[in-house]
This record gives sequence, structure tokens and C-alpha cells, in this order.
Amino acid sequence: MFNIDIKRFIQDILQYWWLFAITLPLSLLGVYLAHRYIHPVYSATITLLMEERGDNMQQTDIMQGFGLTPGQRSVDNQIAILTSWDIVQQSIDELDFHISYFAEGRLKNTEMYRSTNYIVQFDSLHPQLMNIPIYVVPINKTQCKIKIEAEEGGTTYTYRGDKKSTTVGPINYEAIINYDQKIETPWARFKIVPRTENYNTTIEQYFVFNHPRALAGDYKSRLRAQLPNEGSSIIKVSLTGKNNNKNQIFLNKLAEVFIANNLKQKNLIASNTIDFISQQLVLIADTLRFTGSELSQFRTDNRIQSVSAKADYLFNGMQEIEQKLTELEIKRSYYLYLKEYFSAGITSDHVMAPAMYEMENSVLAEQIKVIMELNTQRLSVIGTYGELNMANKDLEKKIEIARKTLQKTISSQLNVFDDNKARLLVEKDKNEQELYGLPETERRLLGIERKFELSNDVYTFLLRKQSEAQIQKASNTPDHQVLESARYSGLVSPNKAGNQKKALLLGLIIPLAFLALRQIVNNKIIDQDDIERLTTLPIVGNIIHNSTDASNVVASHQKSIVTETFRRVRTRIEFMTRGIDSPIIGVSSSMPGEGKTFCALNMAAAFALSGKKTALVGFDMRKPGLNKIFDCHNKSGISNYLIGQVQIPEILMDSGQENLTILPSGNIPPNPSELISSDKTKHLLDQLKSQFDIVIVDTPPMGIVSDPYLLARHTDTLIFLVRQQHTIKAVLSQTVKNMQDEEISNVGILLNDIHTKRNKYGYGYGYGYGYGHGYYEES
Repeated sequence: MFNIDIKRFIQDILQYWWLFAITLPLSLLGVYLAHRYIHPVYSATITLLMEERGDNMQQTDIMQGFGLTPGQRSVDNQIAILTSWDIVQQSIDELDFHISYFAEGRLKNTEMYRSTNYIVQFDSLHPQLMNIPIYVVPINKTQCKIKIEAEEGGTTYTYRGDKKSTTVGPINYEAIINYDQKIETPWARFKIVPRTENYNTTIEQYFVFNHPRALAGDYKSRLRAQLPNEGSSIIKVSLTGKNNNKNQIFLNKLAEVFIANNLKQKNLIASNTIDFISQQLVLIADTLRFTGSELSQFRTDNRIQSVSAKADYLFNGMQEIEQKLTELEIKRSYYLYLKEYFSAGITSDHVMAPAMYEMENSVLAEQIKVIMELNTQRLSVIGTYGELNMANKDLEKKIEIARKTLQKTISSQLNVFDDNKARLLVEKDKNEQELYGLPETERRLLGIERKFELSNDVYTFLLRKQSEAQIQKASNTPDHQVLESARYSGLVSPNKAGNQKKALLLGLIIPLAFLALRQIVNNKIIDQDDIERLTTLPIVGNIIHNSTDASNVVASHQKSIVTETFRRVRTRIEFMTRGIDSPIIGVSSSMPGEGKTFCALNMAAAFALSGKKTALVGFDMRKPGLNKIFDCHNKSGISNYLIGQVQIPEILMDSGQENLTILPSGNIPPNPSELISSDKTKHLLDQLKSQFDIVIVDTPPMGIVSDPYLLARHTDTLIFLVRQQHTIKAVLSQTVKNMQDEEISNVGILLNDIHTKRNKYGYGYGYGYGYGHGYYEES
């Protein structure tokens, strides 16, 4: 699509080297200024260990009782929890990031965390102005000036209670206060406390109140957590920001909050277990007190202290059955508790089933595990993406399905309990029938003792379980730990080395692109290579730019380099017309302004200089250039001869140079094409051919009118002019095609007005031909 001449491109690079001398220093200067005045962004990293835990839902440890603790949480889920909104927000709330302090510079403002000469103490119950700079200007050791300007107003926020923001109007506040003096306005209440006794600085400082949720969103967006190695339980958490100290402090606090929440979650299992046992102990304790009183009173009233061996045997059997029934009832109560626990769905972020006994139903334990894991994932998704996220909706559907399945499993297990209870009741009835055969007093004492011992055993059992749960809660440790505290991990931006390389590359690309684009968009002839790409016609010579005012350079500056180039053209034309007596040479071009008349005159002068009688015929009757050069506007010429007003001898004019005769164009006719196509044109040229050694015909441009095609039929050779940086490539290509269509042969191309970079003679070409607008219009 784009043709670039590599040779010319390299020449342009050498010629325009000064472009690189400009762009390279400027690009490096731009990078230096950018590094000098933009805020650097730092990175801090903390390393955490996510310890693996077993997921055996049947373990017999009391605090994992019933296997109801959530199974192994994947590291990905823990990463989601660690970077969730709730954890980030809690970390922000526990830090002193609500106020940002800045030092104002000429081009950038620098945050000063814990390095200012003062601190701000504010009332968290009072609305504070958000995100508006509050300037603190020192006056002396005891006073400072407070300045607040907010032409468009602002919003306020009350930190305690998280009250919604309210909008305030334009603010223009200024006051001189003492340090430690409280400032109270409808939109702010605070005081300035100096850190040192000699509080004074010439640096203008200000502070800004930050909205907690905006802070959390900002820090969450800059927080990244990743696994260094696949399958590892070690994660690296990084944070980028403009203040390195705040980066490290936030990461340490984030890890602290994350680990504390993990421990709180584990303790919640033990707390729920202790609460359930405590409820059962209250019920059993009342029964135990009542039964103990009853037993003492019966022994006193009936003066009996023990029972017979048979009664004791029956009693032990009955006691065993009663104990089984009691344990069965406790389990049944617990399963009813679970059924109610999971009956309303899982919407709370604190859902955790209590644990107390070993689960007998492995299916039930696995279903509870699935619900817990799904809920953990749901909380992670909510914390990261919000409740309206599609992933959260999908998880809620899965939890609902698992919950309904769990309800059916619990109901089935309760049916099993009912069957076991019915069987035990049958055994109990059988024992009771045998007990009824004992004496009434002994039977009654046996019943009271049985109740007392059964209640005592259950109470002791629950006390032991409660003690184990409390011990386990006290010995709980977090699942995660910090391996490496937060530390500086590098400069994120600006990348000085990388930017300098980019600047150097840009400094090279800009001039290269300019030179390439300059070549691509250029549609004019530059050198011979351009001509050779468009046509196979031979190039007869190159004419150097004329820097003098002379039109006939050959006659006036015979030793100039321009004259020498015309001598070389003369030699080529003589070769092209060898064997032809008195050749007629036409001179034309594709468009106006290419120096056609100038070249025709100097070519004629070159032939005359060699001793040949030369005639220069001005057949460009539309814009007669020879008339202008020789100041013969009012003299008869070619047009007058063609219409029969004069004869040939009357239009021959001395040029002032030996052997050179001029035939001017004459008056501008209304019909030059018709005149040229007449027989008199051939007669004129035949007469000139017989009288002169060389006849040179100056014709109009071939790319515009038909006149030169008519004249070309009478010439022996045609010299076609192409002017550097003037001739349009497309016009040249079309004109050459037209000449081929007209079967014009023996054509040579002459490249005119060449500007050389080195010209020790100081000569050049400065004559401009040029056609004006409307030149070919009929008058």
C-alpha cells in the first residue's frame, strides 16, 4: 500500500539529522520532568499461611462433635474472604486513615502520614466535611489560621453511627485559632494539636476527611492476593499506593482482622455447643433437685434405706433403659434443634451449626458440611461482588436444594429415634411388670432412687461435656498465620529505566515516522528513481537549479554548471537524432510551471553555441513565454503567419546570440488548435528545416491541451520536461500513457530544476514559468 524508497529514506535521515538532535533531548527531558513531578507508586507485600484442616465429618473430638464444623475451605475461598469488602472495611475502621494530611507543593501535593507537625482530633458524633482541603497555616508558636474554600459546596458524614451524608452550600471560611482550641461549625468540629512545642513550618499544609466506604473501595481496588505456587497454601497479598508506610500498615491490619475473624468463627462453634448444653443443664438440674428431696423425704418417712437384691437387679435394668431413653431424647431434641436451625434457609453471615455429640448419621453430617461450604462461598461472593451478583444467586439456589434435602434426612433420623424409643418403652413395661411384684414400699423407693440416679448421671454427663467445650474454646487457635509481615516490595511507577528507554525509542520514532510519512504523502517527482518507476522512457539529462536572474543562462554564463548540464543534454539529443538532417526537436511537459520555455531557449542556445544555425519557434500561442523573455508582445509571430497576415521572413527575429533566431508566438489567437492543424504549420516547419541546422519548437503542456500532440507529429524527437518537486506523479503517468496512445515515439525525458545539497559554484535555477488560472479560457 505504501511504497517507501529505502535508499531515499536513508538519505533523508542523513539530511535531516537535526530532527533527531531535537526530538531525542526533548523526549528525555519530558521523562525527567515526569519523574520529577508525578507521584511515585509503591508496592508492599505480606505473606500468609493458610493451614490445611482435615474434613473428616465423623471425627470424635468433642469440639468437632457431630462433624458439624465446615470442612476444608479451599485457599481460593480464603483469598476471596481476605479481600472481601467486609474485611477491608473493618480494617479501615480500625486504622487512623479517616484523615489524610498533605504538604502542598508548586506542582504536586505529597501525603504526610504520621510525619506532620500537627494532628487533628475530631468529634465522631458531629458531621465532618468530606473531601474538601482544610488548610492549616502557622502564624506563631501558639496560633494558626484555618482556611476552607469550597465554592461548589460539599457533603458531610458522621463517623459514629454511619449517618448518611448531607449536602452543604458554598463555603468560604477563615479563622485564626489557638492550638488545642476546638473549631465548631455546622459542617465540622475538630481541633489542631501540635506534635511538638515549636510547631512552625513554612510548608503550606492541609488535611482532608475521608469517607470510610470510599476508603474501603479505594484500598480494595488496589489489593491483590495470589498463590505463588500451584497447590500451595501460602498466599502473597500485595497493595499499591502513593504512601509506602500506609501500604504496610494497612496490610498488617488486614491480616490481623482476617485472622481474628477466623478465630471468632471457630469459637462460634464452641459457643453454640456451650449454649445448648447450658439449656439442657437447667432442665436436668431442676429435676435432680426435686428427685433428691423426694428420695430423702421417702426414706425418712418409711424408715427404709435400701432394697433387696432382686429389686436392685430390676432397678439396674430399669435404670439402663431409662438412661438410654434419656440419651435418645437428648439426641432427638438436638435433631429437632437442627431441623429448626435449618428450616428458614441460610441468610445470616453467622450461620454455624452447634456441635456436641458424635453424629450417627454420616449422610446427615455430609449434608451439613455441604451447606456450610456453600454458605462460606456465598459470603465470599457477597463480600467481593455484592448480593445481586449472579454467582450469589446460583449459590443461594444450591443452598436451598441442600437445605430441603437435609430436612428430609433429619425427619428420617427422627423416625429412627421414634422406633428405638418404642422398643425401649416395651422393655421398660416388661421390667415395670416385674417390679410391681415387689412390696409397694420397696417398689416406690426403687422408683425414686432410679429417677435420682438417672438425673444425676445425665447431669454429670452434661457437666463433663460443658467442661470439655469450654476447654476447647479456650485452646482454639486461628487456622491462618502471618509468615512475613508487610514490607516494601518495590516501586511500581514510574519505571525510570523503562520510561527512559521508551523516551529514546519515541525520540527516534517521531522523526522516522515524519520522514516516512513525508515520503508517503509526497505526490511529486523527486529524482530519477521516481521517473523510472513510472515510465521506461530514457532520461536525456538533468538541469541544475538556476539561481541567477538570466533566462538565457547558456549565453550569459557559459562556464556555469547549469550551462554544462545543457551541453550534456545537447550531446544526448544529437545522439537521438543522428542520421537526421536538420532535426526538429519539440519541447513540452505535462503541466504548467515546469520550465519548458526556459529549457527550450537554453537548449537552442547550446546548439547555437556549438556553431549550428538554430531556430527557436514559439508555438505556445496560448501563453507565449518567448514574447515575455524577448519583450516582443507587439510584434508579429507564428499566429500572424498562420492566419496569413505575414510571411516567414517577417517573423524571424534576432536573439542577440550568434546562430540563434527566434520566431515569437505573436498575438494570442482565439483558435490555436485549428491554426496548428492547418497545412501552413507543416509548410513553416519544412521551410525552417531547410534554412536551419536545428529547429526547436516550444509547445504548450501536453497534459492540458491537444496542441502539442498535433505538433509532435511534425517533430523528429520530443523532449519532455519534468520538474523536481513540482511535477505530479499521477499527471506524469497519465501524460506518458496518452503519448503512447498517440504513438508518439523518440521521446526523451529531461529532469529540470534539480536542487543540489552541495554546489561549490553557487549556481542554481530560479526561473519560474507558471500558468495562471484561466489561462486556456477563450477570450
